[in-house]
Amino acid sequence: MNHSNTTRACPVTVRSTRCNYPLHLGASCDRLRWGHADRCELQRLPDAVAASTHLFAMLAVSRAAIDPLLPHWLEHYSRLGIDLTSRAMLVLHAPHCEGSRGLNETLAALRVHGVRQPRMFLETWSSTIKTSLATAYFRQVPASGYLMRADSDEFFAFPCELLAELEADPRGLAVRGTMIDRVAADWSMPAVAPLGARSLSAQYPRRCRFTLCAWEENEDKWMLLPATDARGERVAFKSSASLKRGLALRYLRWAFSHYRFTEAAVALTLRKSEEYSHEGQRESKLRGLASNGRVQHYRWLFKEVFAGRSGAGGGFEISDRMRAKFGHVCAAPFGE
Repeated sequence: MNHSNTTRACPVTVRSTRCNYPLHLGASCDRLRWGHADRCELQRLPDAVAASTHLFAMLAVSRAAIDPLLPHWLEHYSRLGIDLTSRAMLVLHAPHCEGSRGLNETLAALRVHGVRQPRMFLETWSSTIKTSLATAYFRQVPASGYLMRADSDEFFAFPCELLAELEADPRGLAVRGTMIDRVAADWSMPAVAPLGARSLSAQYPRRCRFTLCAWEENEDKWMLLPATDARGERVAFKSSASLKRGLALRYLRWAFSHYRFTEAAVALTLRKSEEYSHEGQRESKLRGLASNGRVQHYRWLFKEVFAGRSGAGGGFEISDRMRAKFGHVCAAPFGE
């Protein structure tokens, strides 16, 4: 992918929007340089792709209230052209939420987009279980179709060059994205504003590579996967982040926004940590889960990354230590 620090108008197409999307230019976290991609981003997937794309997601439900990010998430994928009524498997992870306000609000938000009967999942969450569910759903996608597997805080985006690549040869074509963590301008973790009040990009304008550079996790994700590769072989997951070996795939690269640092995300992190620990102590088969790296990661977040804010507003913010050590992997806010 070629990058440039110069700006350019988008090519004339009704499907393109927002040029100069910022992407990292340097691969090293020690020498991260930022610039603007000399390309543009699709506002909506090509009709033929949108009509054959299936979405899988597992959505965490809280008893107290709906995840305020969910209405934005549903609207985003609807705008991309995904038919949430007939081509989506949305699994609600809702243990102990029966009859709660949070579940009722979540179901109401789903109904707005035509999702009437989402699958309920009441057991302890794990990436292994989620991958198993996604794999089973992927097998049901027609051979000519595509799969998106997005978490509820991931907002996939696609480059305009996808149009030309599909026209040239759609066989085995995928899109792989780099995760860009979005952070508020003042480093706080504010509540997500209601849909229609203010765009998410404006609420969280900083773009950071914390996932890779701070906690050394994989920051790349398959955003659009064909059901079959260029040889007609069925595409399948090996794990949550990887595919089975030997597939004949070619792919475009782009970036997507990841909204991890919100007020609700802090509460979800605490809940997951407590849930893993509690279930691991209660059931021997889950003890390994309770002591694995994921739980340690959650605890590390509260110790090193999340800091309580002083003053009347309270809440959390990115800690001074985190900003001092990894602030250089963030792009400063700029007008959109």
